[in-house]
Parts: sequence; structure tokens; C-alpha cells
Amino acid sequence: MANWDLDMIPVKGGSGNAYTARNDESRVFIKKNANPMLTSIYLEGITPRVLWTKRTIEGDMLSAQPWINGHTLTPEEMSDTQINQILSHLHKSKKLIDSYKKLGSTAVFPEHLLDTVYNSSTAIKNSIYLTGVTQEMRKNIPTLLEDEITVVHGDVNHNNWLVDDETERVYLVDWDTVFLSDPMVDMAYILSHYIRPVDWSRWLTYSGYQPQENVMNKVAWYGKLSYLRQISDYLAKGKMKQVNEEIQGLRNFCKLF
Repeated sequence: MANWDLDMIPVKGGSGNAYTARNDESRVFIKKNANPMLTSIYLEGITPRVLWTKRTIEGDMLSAQPWINGHTLTPEEMSDTQINQILSHLHKSKKLIDSYKKLGSTAVFPEHLLDTVYNSSTAIKNSIYLTGVTQEMRKNIPTLLEDEITVVHGDVNHNNWLVDDETERVYLVDWDTVFLSDPMVDMAYILSHYIRPVDWSRWLTYSGYQPQENVMNKVAWYGKLSYLRQISDYLAKGKMKQVNEEIQGLRNFCKLF
């Protein structure tokens, strides 16, 4: 049985919900109020093993996973083919889709995603350029068919990919942003932020997509959305340097279409 008298130390960058501790002489990573589907996601082999869960007296749920001796991926490492495999596995998992629906989750459609990010900050609304991008996107909202709906991670930034330095295995972590939607929410973020345009067709093909016109139209739309969502996130955190970098990235991305 796990020892519940743990001396939990906050993890830097964990937003106050992530800790490290010693448990039976082993170091563990503890998340407070993690996604309730974390165990199911672990069973798919996508994220590190869930060792135990426990509800505290205060009502919080703690989930423990092994401490991985590794590092988060750098932008330059995001072309690792394990990323294609993990996202393909995630997006094709019928078990996870069914489990999320049983929890009462419903699909989030592209128009709602666009409305949410546009209304998230007055800074976005007050930007002539960003408002123009969103207005153009409203004219070309992609369709999302029922059989296309899947579980998406929602924040596949390189900081949420962890590689075990001993085994070189890559894991996708931090599942607080997960929801049901179009798999291109995740795929287009990777393509727009990390993969050279000349390699897009190869990357999509390896991930199980035919880089035809309808797919590329979605890459364009969801790629723009990924920049807007990242801009919104950085604005909320007051990271203006990163905000400006994302705006420039969006400008460069829009030139490709």
C-alpha cells in the first residue's frame, strides 16, 4: 500500500497542481485533480503509468505517476516520429471516445473554438490584424462530421511532450485541456509550429492522412486557430514576448495559403 504521508514539493511550472514526492523510496510525480480519464489514457500507452489515486480530506483527487528522468522536447525534437504514432493512437481510440461520452462530454465544434478564443481577450478584439484573421476564418469554417469526432489533447505544445532519457520513449503529458473535437486541432498545431511546410505531406501521410485539398484546408484553418489559442494563453499569463512571437508566426503561416 502506498504511504499517504507524503512530503509533496511543488513542481516548477506546474500551476500549483503538480508535485514531486518520495513514495516507498521511489520518486513520484503527483497531480492534483488530474483529468478523471488519466488511467484510461495510461492504459492506451500514451502517458506514464498511473500508480495510485487518492482523495484528500479537502476533497482533492491526487494521482501519482512514476517520476520520469528525462526532459521535455525542444522545438527541434518535435519531428520525432513517436509523436505521429502517439497522436494517431489517441485519435483512433474508440475506447477513449466512448469513455468521454459516458462522462457527459460533447463535441466542441470549430465555430465554438473560434468564438471562445476571440472572446477570451480584449487584446485580441482590439487588434485589427487578429480580428481580420478571425473574420476570414468565419467565412471558411470547416465541417466536422460525427465519424470524425475524436479525443484531442488540446495543447500539444513541445512543453507537454516528455522523453525518458534512459529508454528514449516519448510520452504526451498534462491532460487538463482534453476535449472531443476534430483531430486536426492537434495535428495542425504540430504542423504549423514545428514541421517545415516542405515536409507536411510526408508528415501527414505517416500519420495516416492523405494530404488532399480538404485535409490541407483544415490544416490551414486549424493552424490559424492554434496560433490564436496560443496567443490567448500567453496573453492570460502576461507573456508578451511570446505573444509577439506567435503573432509573427501567424503572419508567416497565413502567407502559405
